[in-house]
Formats: sequence, structure tokens, C-alpha cells
Amino acid sequence: MYGKPGRATVLIGLQYGDEGKARVMDTMLKDYDVVARFNGGSNAGHTLSVGSHKIALHQVPSGIFYDNMKLYIGSGCVLNPVKILDEIREINSHGIGLDKRLFISGFTTLIQPHHLLFDTIYSKEIGSTMNGIGPAYADRVLRATKGEIKNIRLGDYLSKPDAFKSLVQNNLEQIVRKHKIKDINLASKIEQFHESVLSMGEYLSRDPLMLQRLVENGESVFFEGAQSIMLDVVTGMTPYVTSSSTVAAAAYVGGDLPTKYHYKTIGVAKAITSRVGHGPFVSEFGIGISEEYWAEGGGFAHTYEKECSQWKPEELLKSDDPFHIGIALRMLTGEYGATTTKPRRMGMLDLVMVRQNCRLNGVDELYINKFDCLTLYSKTRLPGIPLVTGYELDGQQIDFMPFSIEETKRVKPTIKYMQFINEDLSGIREYAKLPAEVKEIIKFIEEAVGTKVCGIGVGAEREQFVKIG
Repeated sequence: MYGKPGRATVLIGLQYGDEGKARVMDTMLKDYDVVARFNGGSNAGHTLSVGSHKIALHQVPSGIFYDNMKLYIGSGCVLNPVKILDEIREINSHGIGLDKRLFISGFTTLIQPHHLLFDTIYSKEIGSTMNGIGPAYADRVLRATKGEIKNIRLGDYLSKPDAFKSLVQNNLEQIVRKHKIKDINLASKIEQFHESVLSMGEYLSRDPLMLQRLVENGESVFFEGAQSIMLDVVTGMTPYVTSSSTVAAAAYVGGDLPTKYHYKTIGVAKAITSRVGHGPFVSEFGIGISEEYWAEGGGFAHTYEKECSQWKPEELLKSDDPFHIGIALRMLTGEYGATTTKPRRMGMLDLVMVRQNCRLNGVDELYINKFDCLTLYSKTRLPGIPLVTGYELDGQQIDFMPFSIEETKRVKPTIKYMQFINEDLSGIREYAKLPAEVKEIIKFIEEAVGTKVCGIGVGAEREQFVKIG
């Protein structure tokens, strides 16, 4: 018989992504034995900064800095074998080994070369990262066409490599013929893909009950959500969503563990909201204009370097134009994509959004990153730190987010201005030493959201964190 079973915790992002989920989980991983991914693929970028090491993870779970921690990629994920090998090599270059630590479910769907090609042809207008994620998930649902398998899983491929290599080649040739694509080395792409999948063999978890056996034996699992709640494929603003389920409950479907082991759900937000991609954004600075600006040049027209050559953020902060304030906040807080390098659209902290997502996902503990960035508002002409506390839709007050794009675009935010924070927060580590203005904002957020704030981030480094309670 096994001893006392372990437990499972789920961590999710409560906004549009980039909330700093990895740095929050990094503060509590010492109490867990396994970090597991349950959704998404290489479209998710989690940046970890530990000492001199700064690594942007895209497919490997975020527990790499804990030597004995197991890392698990569950069946709900899609896997790019070429990219994950590059990622593993990058991790190894920092002196971090993954041998006998990284495990990948055999049910994980492979992102094939034709998925990447399909993405570049069809998905630009919805803000895709062009990593083949959506087409891979689409083929998972499609399964097969005319008797030819479209959804190829890691375990399937490794069980019969030559046969599945031919299927992958056929899938690629079909899209190349259909779209009359020239200047593509089919043989090279197929061979690179094939060799990369074979290299994944050492990480294959052949036992579908792997996580359950570990938990039954007393080990605890930390489920790491990729993307965030507002991008959920079902409840997000279609089509401006990701291709997988990002809600807390999805952890147990895509993470291969029964729900009976659930312990708690952790939600992460950041004090200044951002999003990448098209779609409604109620709290956005310069709403409408900002979205058009972001989309220029496919989203790459305004990189950090280009914005630095064009703008002086300290001057923009003093502007009466919310769009300019948004640009300044982006530049001063480093809001550029870890995976894509695209600038992020900027907005106020939306407590309607956070409250709804906390309630829908049963969030037990709330953590808020970039609290130190709230001090930037004191350099603006705003009357205080802006927080969205309610919505007005067609003249009526509502306390929820509409499900349709058209209604959401008509929403007007109700804004409450809190007292400015003038003190630098980056060196504070204890709640008792936080300024009274910060404590008042935390209290207001807790009351508005109905969830305990258990910690705030006050800088990018691992130790720049204040635990509460």
C-alpha cells in the first residue's frame, strides 16, 4: 500500500497572459516534487531570472532551477520537437541538466511542419505567434481525412517511426501543392523533424498513470498554466483566443491526474494589464488607436529599440493622451513579448475581469506582479492610480464581462483613482514595511475581487517579492 498521498495545486493567469506566472510559482516550488504543463505549446513564453541566469521557457516546465524536481508535459499540450530540443540545449548551456527529470506524455500531439506552414498562411489576422499551435489542435479534433491520420502523437510516432514519417511528409506535401508554395526544401524539413522526434524518445513517459502513481506515493504536483483565462478557447473572445483550454479545471484533463487530488488554485494578475493581439480590451490606454498601432507591420513595427528611438517615456507620461501614457508604461515596464518580441497593448488593472475569473476558477490565493510599476502613475497628470471597478453597457451598470465582442467593445469602464505611491518598492520584502498607500490598494482589491491577496511582485528578480499573510 502507498502512504499518505500528495496533492496538486493549479496556477493560472487571470488576464491576457504575461502576468509573471513563472516567477510566482518559483517562490513556492520548494514545497512540490513535480511541475506539470497541461496546455499550449511553444507559443507560451515564461521568463525566469535567477541570479545571472535569465531563461525564456516555452515548452519545458518552469521548475528547472530545482535540481531534483520532475518536469512533466501532459497530454493536453502540443509539442514542437525541433524547438524543444533547442530549448533543452539552451537550458543545458546554463549548467542545468534535464536527464531523468523531463517526462513527456505519449498522448502529446506533435506540431508537424505543415502546421507551421498553415499558420503562416491563415492565422496572421488573429495575432497568432505562427508556431503551428492552432493547426495542431485543429488536427487533433479532425483526427484523420480520407483515412490518412492528421493527429500524430509522440507515442504513436516513436512506436513506428518510418510509417509516421511518411504521413508527416504527405501532410506537408498536400499543403505545399494546394498553395503552390515554391522554394521549400521538403526533404530537409522532414528529416529535421524526424530526427528531432527520435531524440524525444529519452523523455517519453510510457505510463499513462505516471503522475497518479507519484501522487499516490506522496509526491505533490504543481500545474503550470500556459496562456491565461481571457484567451481560453471556449470562454475567451473568439477568434482572438488561444487554441486550448486555459481554465483551472483543464489542468486535470490535460495534466493526466484525477481531480480528487486537487488542493488549491492560485491566480496571478499584474498591476498594469497588457495583451498581445487583436480583440476588445476595456481598460486599454488609447483604446482603438493602440490596437491599430500594435498591428502595424504584423505587430513588429514598434519594437523596444524602435520605440526608444522615437519616444521619450518620461515626457509621454505627462501627456494628456492616454495612448501616449500606454506607450510610456510599456517602455518603462518592459512589456514586450518573450516569444515574439512584439509590443504589448497596455491598460489599467481591471478588477471586474479579475473578480470574474477568480470566481469562475475557484481561486483561493491571488498574487499581483509589477506592483512597483504603480509608482509610475505619480509622474502622470492623472488624479491618482486608476483601477477599473465597474462596467457600463448601453447605459446600464453591469458587474460582469459580456461574452460577445460587439457588446464588450461598447463597454465603458468605471474608474476609481487611488492615492499615488511615491516610494520605491523594489527593495521592500516585508508587508509591514510597505507604504500605507500600497496597503490601502491591496485592501481595496481584496474587497472588490473577494479573494485574498497573498503576495505582490515589486521587481523582476526572484527575490523581489512580498508575501502577505
